[in-house]
Amino acid sequence: MKNSSKLIVLLLTLPVFFIGYQVCTSTPSNSNKEKRTGTSDTLTESEAQVIAEQTCIKGGGAVSNPSYNSGTKTWWYDANLNTTHEGCNPACVVSEATKTAEINWRCTGLQEGF
Repeated sequence: MKNSSKLIVLLLTLPVFFIGYQVCTSTPSNSNKEKRTGTSDTLTESEAQVIAEQTCIKGGGAVSNPSYNSGTKTWWYDANLNTTHEGCNPACVVSEATKTAEINWRCTGLQEGF
């Protein structure tokens, strides 16, 4: 009976993970990929890349494929990191408002110990 309860829970939560996968692996809009200029609180692609490389990249990794999300005012870079987590596709996300970056692991499925 205990195993069947686990199976039922798994079957009920599986659609949530599939929807989450679609949301987490979709890339931001490339419609504003060109260099941004204007007010002092906007970042150009090259400024955002410097922040991404200084914050997210350690020991030989790289960022690539920049795209700008105008809804969240963030620059997204695919991050080729020396460390990875199974089922994850890391991105370095640079906030235009705070001019800081963080790694968004964009993981799929169940993750343990992370």
